[in-house]
Amino acid sequence: MGCGRMKINRFHVLLFITWQLTIYFAVQQLFSIFSNYTPKWRCSNDTEYAKNCTLLKECPKELLQFDHMPFYSTVLEFDMLCGTRAYIASLISTFQFCGVLLGTIVFGQLADKYGRRPIALITLTFGVFFTMLSGASPNWQILMALRILVGTCIGGAIVSLYTYVVEIIPPQQRVFLRAFFNWGYSRVMLTIVCWMIPHWRWASYATVSFVVPLIPIIYFLLPESPTWLMSKERFTEMEQSEQKISKYANSPTMFEAQNSQEKKVLKPQRQYTIRDLFANRLIAKRTLILWLIWFTAALCSYVNDLNSRNLAGDFFANQLLMGSMTGMCQAIIYLLDTYIPGFSRRMLYQASQSLVIGCFATMTLLMIFVDAPIVILVIDLVGTVLISYTWDACFLCAAEGFPTEVRAMGIGTCASISRIGALLAPQVAFLGTLWQPIPFLTVFLLGTISLSFSIIFLPETKGTDLKKCSEILTTNVKSSKVHPVADTSGQQKMDC
Repeated sequence: MGCGRMKINRFHVLLFITWQLTIYFAVQQLFSIFSNYTPKWRCSNDTEYAKNCTLLKECPKELLQFDHMPFYSTVLEFDMLCGTRAYIASLISTFQFCGVLLGTIVFGQLADKYGRRPIALITLTFGVFFTMLSGASPNWQILMALRILVGTCIGGAIVSLYTYVVEIIPPQQRVFLRAFFNWGYSRVMLTIVCWMIPHWRWASYATVSFVVPLIPIIYFLLPESPTWLMSKERFTEMEQSEQKISKYANSPTMFEAQNSQEKKVLKPQRQYTIRDLFANRLIAKRTLILWLIWFTAALCSYVNDLNSRNLAGDFFANQLLMGSMTGMCQAIIYLLDTYIPGFSRRMLYQASQSLVIGCFATMTLLMIFVDAPIVILVIDLVGTVLISYTWDACFLCAAEGFPTEVRAMGIGTCASISRIGALLAPQVAFLGTLWQPIPFLTVFLLGTISLSFSIIFLPETKGTDLKKCSEILTTNVKSSKVHPVADTSGQQKMDC
């Protein structure tokens, strides 16, 4: 498991830091957990605090008392506590996710055309600028417009930098990357900043300020992706990029394997389109089942995250627990994948999804029939970790399940479908203010549907020989099963 075994060098460490800071910028998608925080209120000292909109409407302003407010939110400043204005708060989150979807699509194509590095620089620079501007918004309309732009930059930064990182690090480091540099730790960082600066305006400035160092890192230290330069037949620049990376890495032979094999001849290939994801029954079934599990993971995770502000217990303690548990428990997947050969992708997804269903079914029943807020909180913490495991399965199955010719496109469509799920999450979370079990019930029902289809259609991809996946596009196959074949090392690989 050590660095020597995976040959981690100094440049890889720089990439890991770059990716963690990128995720930290992306976790702005969860800033609405804090900016939409709604405290309870009362109208006299002899009544309990509650979220009673009738009472809020009838109570004289001078008598209105709010419960302890761990964070001063946009909901309080722009009077979005009840009625139509309460729905506006969820709309701001929804439109921000619209921006992420737009950025993923538009900037993903621009990164393929103009390079990973310039798009990353543009999206991060403007993302920091728009996030800081959003903290100065005089009203909710301008706030919504700026958060849409922030979301667009988030989508562009994720797609360009994730592609950049995975094009350079070796395949055996990809699970390591997700295990130790992940969303959970970024959520912890966001929570700590908002706890230290409990005002939405100042927190907007402070949270994004940690992203600023990433801009000079990319500009001065990260050259363009050699893989992208090779695809554009810019061989002189490619060699310069490799030399710069090798110098930083202190590893002169870092690109030796590619030099001896991949760069001798660059064969022209035809242009593939989204229609090729449906070239035959096998690739079509793979595409659709992957779309379903990505949609499910996104909707369930964001619904659960946005609903977390309504759970019992200390607001900030809950957020810290969710982030830290998610981050640390990712290491378990790395250990299982490394040391247990029989731990398959299907097992990872279906076991995790089954437990998610059990957790959220239990929480739904408890919320309807039993007043047990602490028990619900504990189960929700476990469910949060399990949902993160389904995300791991989504990324691995997509990376290993699509043929090489359409892999980037396939993963891109999966990401876009997941953004649609994210778009719906704020609306589902808002419905939870009308009937509390709705978010939990939604995760249970959608998770059950996804699990059922995955049992039938999700192929096993662990150990897939990616070089043989191209035949999926051209062979008229009748089964989605993969077949083990022996490679020269004596290990089993999966023939697509």
